Amino acid sequence: MQLFVKALTTIEVERRLVLPRESLPALPRFEGSHEHGITLQVKDDAGNLRNFRCKKGYGGGDKLVIETDWILFVKSKKLRSGDVVAFYKDDDRVSGTLYRIGVKRRND
Repeated sequence: MQLFVKALTTIEVERRLVLPRESLPALPRFEGSHEHGITLQVKDDAGNLRNFRCKKGYGGGDKLVIETDWILFVKSKKLRSGDVVAFYKDDDRVSGTLYRIGVKRRND
């Protein structure tokens, strides 16, 4: 199931990815010991497993950001502003929930 598709901004290439609010229901709940953040294991299009730390954005509310390991991902993929990322969630009865991320280069 596709969670979202997003063209990256300069801030998202340099610092953190801001997740669309619509993706919140598809993520694990932020409660108890996970109130301030969760770790999402995300497989990229090369099959590498990434541990993205997803937390509530600055100023609270329901804005979510991914910071930890995000910049390493951006650099490894040589992403630029305008490139597009797509997030997916796959639920499997045996292996559980798997998140995936795909990249599409912007057209210059």
